[in-house]
Amino acid sequence: MIKTAFTSFLFFLLIVMPSVVVGQDMYPGQWWRMPQAAETLNLTDKQKLQLDDLYHADRKNLNRLKDSIENERDRFSAILEEEPLNEAAVMAQFRRLEEARTTLAAEKVRYIIEVRKLLGPQRFQRLKTYYNTLREKEAQRNAQRLNNPPPQVREFNLGPWGINIRRR
Repeated sequence: MIKTAFTSFLFFLLIVMPSVVVGQDMYPGQWWRMPQAAETLNLTDKQKLQLDDLYHADRKNLNRLKDSIENERDRFSAILEEEPLNEAAVMAQFRRLEEARTTLAAEKVRYIIEVRKLLGPQRFQRLKTYYNTLREKEAQRNAQRLNNPPPQVREFNLGPWGINIRRR
């Protein structure tokens, strides 16, 4: 049982860690802090601060909206499990859940609109091009990683003696 849990945990780490390492280079969510992006878009320090303010206000709002969706989803699950099934209540809760999702999507679009207003149309197009380039590079890295997976390491622990055997 412990060996299975350990193996599962190790497998999870092998899957997740490469994406975490790649993500650390990306300044998650704060693309204007990437030197290449700031240079490509000719961002001033004032604009970077404006983007910081917009980002932080948006993150707080997005977190609140995501919590709202999670609460609506929990209520939906609870109503769906009730006996006897109340179809009208299920559909009403489903509508509330969808409204919460729509509100979140609208907030994301509002953020994009604010960024576009701040950058202007030409720099916004450059941002889209820059972002697409990053996505293509990431896709190439992922494809390369899938074609050339790291050698699988198997580790066996031989009981209380603490002897570990590693095989490739």
